[in-house]
Amino acid sequence: MKKIALVLAMVLTLSFLIACAPEQNPTTEQPKTEDPVIVEDKYADTYTADIIIVGAGGGGLSSALEAVEQGAEKVIIIEKLTITGGSLNTTSGTISGAETIIQELDGLTEDSLASYKEDIMKEGSKHGGKPNEDLIDLYVEGAKESVNWLWEMGLKDYEFTLDKDGNKSVFAPEHTLFSYPRSYKAKVKDATKYKSAVHEILDGLVRSNSKIEIHFNTEAMHLLGNDQGQVLEVEAFNNQTKKDVLYKATKGIIMATGGYAANNELINHFNSEINGVITGGLLASNGYGIYMMQEVGGATNEESMTWVPTFPMGLENPNEPGTGRIMTTKTQFAGGILTNSDGNRFVNENDKDNVTREFELEKQNNGIQWEIYTDKILEDLLETSQGGMYKFFFMEDAGKKYIEKASSLEELAKIINVPEENLLKTVETYNNHVDAKGVDEFGRVYELDGNPFNLAVNKIEGENFYAVKIKPLAILTMGGMATDNNLNVLNEKGNVIPGLYAVGEVVGGVWGRFVSSGVGVMGPVVQGKQAARNLMATELKSGDAVSPASNLIDKKFFDKKESSAALEIDYTAKYTDGIYEATVDGQEGPMTVKVEIKNESIEKVEILSHKETESIASEALTNVPADIMANKSVDLISGATYTTNRIVEAVIKAIEGAKK
Repeated sequence: MKKIALVLAMVLTLSFLIACAPEQNPTTEQPKTEDPVIVEDKYADTYTADIIIVGAGGGGLSSALEAVEQGAEKVIIIEKLTITGGSLNTTSGTISGAETIIQELDGLTEDSLASYKEDIMKEGSKHGGKPNEDLIDLYVEGAKESVNWLWEMGLKDYEFTLDKDGNKSVFAPEHTLFSYPRSYKAKVKDATKYKSAVHEILDGLVRSNSKIEIHFNTEAMHLLGNDQGQVLEVEAFNNQTKKDVLYKATKGIIMATGGYAANNELINHFNSEINGVITGGLLASNGYGIYMMQEVGGATNEESMTWVPTFPMGLENPNEPGTGRIMTTKTQFAGGILTNSDGNRFVNENDKDNVTREFELEKQNNGIQWEIYTDKILEDLLETSQGGMYKFFFMEDAGKKYIEKASSLEELAKIINVPEENLLKTVETYNNHVDAKGVDEFGRVYELDGNPFNLAVNKIEGENFYAVKIKPLAILTMGGMATDNNLNVLNEKGNVIPGLYAVGEVVGGVWGRFVSSGVGVMGPVVQGKQAARNLMATELKSGDAVSPASNLIDKKFFDKKESSAALEIDYTAKYTDGIYEATVDGQEGPMTVKVEIKNESIEKVEILSHKETESIASEALTNVPADIMANKSVDLISGATYTTNRIVEAVIKAIEGAKK
């Protein structure tokens, strides 16, 4: 009876609990513990490696090679373009270093690391720059090692530009001259793929290393922190598959994403005093890597973000406003003058310090500098070593279109749209200085004085007057992330972000306000090797909680601008059958395209000739004509947007008269 009573009591109690339980919503699906909910992975692919490197420029390539040397079994480089090299694709690749094997072979044994450092510090300190002495100490030692390493890796087999004594160790006049010859100008072997010998060597070494993978056409989008404050993952987008992918590093990530020289809006956001700046770098150099590191708490070296050195030799491309190339007549070195848009001189045209000319041009209205010269001035220039650039470009068809010509100063003033009265007065005053000799109010000397930028003294006079418009050209920036001496990225508290390193142009404040000859190339290479060593030797520890930096750059500066290239061709129109050709201007010279119309539509597109940079434009030169022949929208090729636009422009021009 006691058992029955106990069972009855349990039943009654259970019934009471059920009755008192809250009513369940019959439409709410209850989870089944034996059948867990499966969430679809947002990433199409996930890749894991010891080290993930973002960017396949000089810094990224050298990082990868050194990481393997230090024991990494697998390294993956993420590259959003279809080529390696980054900014090495836009430079001749001059390098520098002191106490190197090259100097030793030249018999130049009086150089020192201390002298090299002093020159770099002096250049970077101009106009309020503050070089990072600790990082420069590490650099000058690393440059010696890296130049010698490159020599052994194949640089010794390259042809070099030599000085008058036959030395490979030279002075580089495109920058403020070093106190000792320590610049090296190697010429590439395969000019169809490379512009820099350093790129050619590093690319070959990386591609032959089975422990290094390069994932092209893959754009890094975000860094991800974990609950230990470490940053070991990269979210990316594969532009070929159009899918999101995830990269996981077991040891760390090296950001080698370059600067923001191609982002004019961002440059002027940080430095509104640079007028009329144009870019000569890759479009990929937009500063997004800095934004990514800020998203996980990375601190920028704030003052350095305003430091954007410009070259007073930017020739703007009329078809791509805001972009251009390094080019100048250099006629001011043989008696020519420089005026602004008001027709007034504003600087000592022959100043030995390039920075002076750079800084003064930035202040001029719209950043305009007119290089004004005459036939006699040009004749004298071409007899000197400074005449090579003029011969290479302005005496060819590609360059002649940039030269404005007049038979009088009055006519020239009208053509270049400067006040006639001002220009006439400027030239009169200048010519009087030539007669009087001595020194003028800008410090220009009117006698030959051994200055390599003062090669002839001439008046502005003659039967013909010429002018070429030049603007400030940005090809690199000095701003970026704050790091420690190991190149580990710091947060706003000054603490390291475990696992996250930065190298090259994306590191802020290393060189100060201006960079010395060859350092723009060697800096990323040296830092890449140093960061990889430090990363491989460092045990991962916990860090501060990951959160965005307080001064996170507005993402609007990285919004992709709409391009009209894919919208221009009317594939629905009916065209008259036939063969049509058209020529358009390119960055380095003309591009000619042939279009065949058959059955009233585009049948074939062929590029007959071009002067595009093969290493950058090859994919566009192949894919864009194929897309047009398939009558489909043209995909803009990363890094080759301008080439894409030129091909489309040429096709439109060719068939504009064929539309029925």
